[in-house]
Amino acid sequence: MNQLDILDDISILVRASKLDDARVREIASFARERGQSVIELLVDREGVDEASLIARVAKLLDLPSLLEPPETIDEAALKKVPPALAIRHHVMPLGFNDGRLQLACWDPFDWQGWDDLRHLLGCPTDRVLSPRAVIDRLLKAHYGLGADTIQRLLAGRSESSPTAVIQTGSINLSEEEAANEPTVVNLVNQILTEAIKSNATDIHFEPHETRYRVRYRIDGMLDDVSIPASVRMLRLALVSRIKIMSNLDITEKRLPQDGRCQVSLCGQDYDLRVSILPGVHGEAVVIRLQSRQTAKLDLETLGFEAAEKARIAQLVSRPHGLMLVTGPTGSGKTTTLYSCLHKICTSETKIITIEDPVEYRMDNILQMQVHDEIGFDFARALRSMLRHDPDIMLVGEIRDRETADIAIRSALTGHLVFATLHTNDAAGAVNRLIDIGIKPFLVASALHGILAQRLVRKVCDRCRKQIDLRTLSRFETAMLKDAGLWGKPLWQGAGCEKCRFTGYRGRTAVGEVMMVSPAIRQLVHKGETSQSIKAAACKEGMRTLRETAMLALAAGTTTISEVLRVAGEDYLS
Repeated sequence: MNQLDILDDISILVRASKLDDARVREIASFARERGQSVIELLVDREGVDEASLIARVAKLLDLPSLLEPPETIDEAALKKVPPALAIRHHVMPLGFNDGRLQLACWDPFDWQGWDDLRHLLGCPTDRVLSPRAVIDRLLKAHYGLGADTIQRLLAGRSESSPTAVIQTGSINLSEEEAANEPTVVNLVNQILTEAIKSNATDIHFEPHETRYRVRYRIDGMLDDVSIPASVRMLRLALVSRIKIMSNLDITEKRLPQDGRCQVSLCGQDYDLRVSILPGVHGEAVVIRLQSRQTAKLDLETLGFEAAEKARIAQLVSRPHGLMLVTGPTGSGKTTTLYSCLHKICTSETKIITIEDPVEYRMDNILQMQVHDEIGFDFARALRSMLRHDPDIMLVGEIRDRETADIAIRSALTGHLVFATLHTNDAAGAVNRLIDIGIKPFLVASALHGILAQRLVRKVCDRCRKQIDLRTLSRFETAMLKDAGLWGKPLWQGAGCEKCRFTGYRGRTAVGEVMMVSPAIRQLVHKGETSQSIKAAACKEGMRTLRETAMLALAAGTTTISEVLRVAGEDYLS
């Protein structure tokens, strides 16, 4: 490239970025020294809006632009550009126009890269300028995650033997292991990295007769990961790699196995709980991702309504007694309990927890991990815990009569005990304890309050739009009228890059808090039904899950479908 070309490029970028000429020249000089793209630096370091910059550059260069992904991609164009080539040059084939291949790219000034690409493809090409995010989305959607690695693996390139990559410490996903040599190790790392960056809580590897499926659980919902169909041929290697990471037996394919390992990405450590289940088409794998973060949680940030927060604060400030948090798996029970501990943790209190697993790290408290395989279960841990003179105890889950009995008696002997239980609502926890085998008078004496909670997905704040009430079903219309919300503005997400085109981003808690008043205590002592206890609690001011979920809907936080998903049982009862 001659000096005139550089000046031409700079003048175009000055006009397109609307930055000072001297500043653009400084950035261009910096980019040349480090072999980086000027456009990349303008966007990442100067804060120039990429879509606007691309559109202006395209206009000045008289090139077409593509600012939103097209609905379809020409299959012939996809076959013309191998995945490894498209990903390496960060281009996306779109189709043919008069025999010329249309390629979406984001840097029109990468002359050397473009010449190399045309030479490798062996056909005339045209550039279509597009933002990096659009190209990334198209590459993942049409080639699939890890497509270049899979292509080269199946092409017969050498692959490191899985048995040679046993790791004793944390596996650093940021280290591009043999970046130019495709391995199953790299493929698994790519899947893990993408899951972590997407804020997934679980990864599902599912073998089927004709395909291999990978899904992430994000905000409580499973989402298919676009992955090449040819990954099915590598399913045995994928499972073996995951087994090796978690120190499992790679030769055992008939029995379920459970293991753990630790990985790190960008300085953040994550615990992986691995579960392997044999099926008729191969072994299915589920990986639970848990950040090893230090807990700095606050009840104020969880999303509960003001009245519920006040009741929870009242419960956690008591000197003794049992507080239960109930809900299904993944409803945020542990997060709420640690927020309670954070609120009351002082230098004058001793707090001990027993969990399976320890999900949060918290300073100034003693945390224990259950190990059922060596007989260290919740009941045994609780008995040992009492000999360490705690003021406050957290029991990860009440699973059996012995654990429940020790927790109840601890609450009766001057300890403040927090525990979780799996029930649909707050009142149902009373009957669950009695069904386990605890006498009603003990439950009535020890229990001070119950929080039943759910997590609802929040409407994406970037793409949210007001819904047309005329499009609602009769049931939804009746539901809104019954709650006094008919005619009020309600929102939903249209779907954008920020929310992975789901319309939702993040979750917030809704819950019902049942205070065990003298009247409720008397009903529990008599062994009344959960329906009677719930009715009495509502008369005393308890708001149900249904009611608090409707408050979140009225505030524009969530959607009608989310309310029905988390509180649908209330509408059917």
